Amino acid sequence: MQKADRLAWTVARYVADMPRGTVFVAAPSAIAGVRVSQELLGCQLALCGRGGGYDVRGILSLHARHWLFNQRPRAYITLPDVFETTSEPHALLATPAQVDGAGNANLSTIGDYRSPKVAFGGTRGLADARSVHFVIPLHNARQLVERVGFISSSVRSRSQPALLFTELAVMRWSAADSVWTLEAAASDTTPAEVQRRTDFRFEISPTLTSLEEPTPRVLHALDLIDPLGVRHLDFITDREAAWTTMQRIYREESVLVQQQLSSSWRQTQ
Repeated sequence: MQKADRLAWTVARYVADMPRGTVFVAAPSAIAGVRVSQELLGCQLALCGRGGGYDVRGILSLHARHWLFNQRPRAYITLPDVFETTSEPHALLATPAQVDGAGNANLSTIGDYRSPKVAFGGTRGLADARSVHFVIPLHNARQLVERVGFISSSVRSRSQPALLFTELAVMRWSAADSVWTLEAAASDTTPAEVQRRTDFRFEISPTLTSLEEPTPRVLHALDLIDPLGVRHLDFITDREAAWTTMQRIYREESVLVQQQLSSSWRQTQ
């Protein structure tokens, strides 16, 4: 089973129950999950991409979003515009650099903030979204840390319990106990293995379940939504391999855009 497919289906099943509203998503595998949920599970969320809002009718893409991903450009709104509509339900499926056991997230810096080892894009919508959830595709102790290096946002004070998605597990924030609770794990792992790859301590739900594997119908839907395989970039750790994959995707996107332009030109003649 491809990790991206399992993570996408896990996200799809959870977001299907979220109320009608807007959702911003960072990780491609999670974007694919929301799209599958829209197509197969009746999800009422209006999917948004990185940095702006989209009425999605196309396929996942890296560069040619205007042509392939957002096929109704008049529906586009900027990220600041979205967060000005605070009276409207909206959620964030963020992929921060770090998440810790106290419910904090870091999307700002690693190391001393006055002279950081690494600087990221900043808090962006982490502090503003009414509902915040986290997607860390590769479950690892470098991102799932005991304490974040910088607090960009926290889920502790939000009324909606945060979810934490990885390829191995789903955790839910318990405000009453101030702890993450493991509520679902992949069938090919164990709570002990999940703990070994997590740098903070978590509780285990007494009703722990196994993550549901995607069916052939789900896999078919994923391939229609993401025929270029953008979602699999979440799990490529080798830089050269990632760059090679992105070059391939860019080439295929270029061909698709040229086909669309040619088709549009013929229709005007």
